[in-house]
Amino acid sequence: MQLRDNVQTLRSIPLPVDATQTMREEHFSLVLHEYHSQLVSYFFMPPPLPICSHVGAQLKKSKTTIWAICLGAKLFKSLSENPHSTMALRYIGWLDKLEEDLDFIFNNSPQQINAAGRLLTQLEIVFLKFMSIGIISGYIVLQKALPGFLSMIAADSDSCTEHPGGSLVVSFAHTFGAPRYEIKRFVMYDIATSLVLGVPPLVEYGYDSECDLISYGLGQLHRIPAPLVEIISQVNSWRGGSRVTPLDDWRNLERRVLAWQPRPIVSETEGSNTGKTGRLAIHEGWRHVTLIYIYMGMCGVSSHDPRVQSSIARIVKLGEAVANLPVGVHMFVHFLIVGIGARCEQHRSIVRKKLASFKGSHIWTFRGPKFAQILEHLWQSAGAGGAPVTWEDYVRSRCIVAPL
Repeated sequence: MQLRDNVQTLRSIPLPVDATQTMREEHFSLVLHEYHSQLVSYFFMPPPLPICSHVGAQLKKSKTTIWAICLGAKLFKSLSENPHSTMALRYIGWLDKLEEDLDFIFNNSPQQINAAGRLLTQLEIVFLKFMSIGIISGYIVLQKALPGFLSMIAADSDSCTEHPGGSLVVSFAHTFGAPRYEIKRFVMYDIATSLVLGVPPLVEYGYDSECDLISYGLGQLHRIPAPLVEIISQVNSWRGGSRVTPLDDWRNLERRVLAWQPRPIVSETEGSNTGKTGRLAIHEGWRHVTLIYIYMGMCGVSSHDPRVQSSIARIVKLGEAVANLPVGVHMFVHFLIVGIGARCEQHRSIVRKKLASFKGSHIWTFRGPKFAQILEHLWQSAGAGGAPVTWEDYVRSRCIVAPL
């Protein structure tokens, strides 16, 4: 297929605005407003201003990013109305087409797409595949986005160093606090998929400096405290056999988690006591998610360890506190981790119900039903009858139910 045919195919996707090269300023504003509104409805809070500003600047430069965002807006609308409708399935099919044509255009006419625009478009496709098709489909696109991410990182000497063995070591603190939205978004997806899939991180991270919490915004959007994200990433790296030092031992990581205190966040959507209570419950839940991951993922203890069971009970109680609040959508990982360590049928039943609700447009980032299948396999195999399970048992069940 010729380049012009690929471009024409992309333009055939029905868009709510005119996405041609001569797009008028008012149409551009409409796209940005629609994107912003979608994020507010999805995350239940406005995205931080630096994210909006950077995405807006990229939209002016990258037509493919506009296509991805507009397609995403239509997909969200269709999924919220009827996730099984013909239009929803058609938009999902267009994701593959958009991905194919993006690669074709970049390989055959790279001057039409800058590196940042291509990475941002790929990550938008990753996100849309996560929430509409499944984590495996999105993860495959994330793997394809790795070369673009590394090429952008390599251009910044503060972001990476060369390991004595020749591999590229990426500064976690510098990239996670980077002003570029697409850089920190890639890191966030890498950390999250490594955690829930049980795979090594795509990137070799170094942890020799502290995160800049002032410039940190994406985790705030996902309601994940930055210090805990870094600790989860360190456990990921340890499990992936990282050769980079220093990596804290589990006792130091545990001390950091226990000592962590939530920082106040000012948000228009959290002005009420209910909003603040919901945010604090989500943050406190992440503390216990992180502790369980340290104990089971790094120390190798089983789900019957008293520390694991104590944190599970705490997460379940916190989940009850936000059960009827919109912010409860951010507890997907919390209940997945509870499911991994759940030894009693009462907790397993709660997890089944919660994960079943994470579908359609009501999701965190990943779809719940597939992970419910993984947990059912775990409960009927290694965890049958409430038997103790290990993190490796969970990874084996994931590999069987959702192989890469």
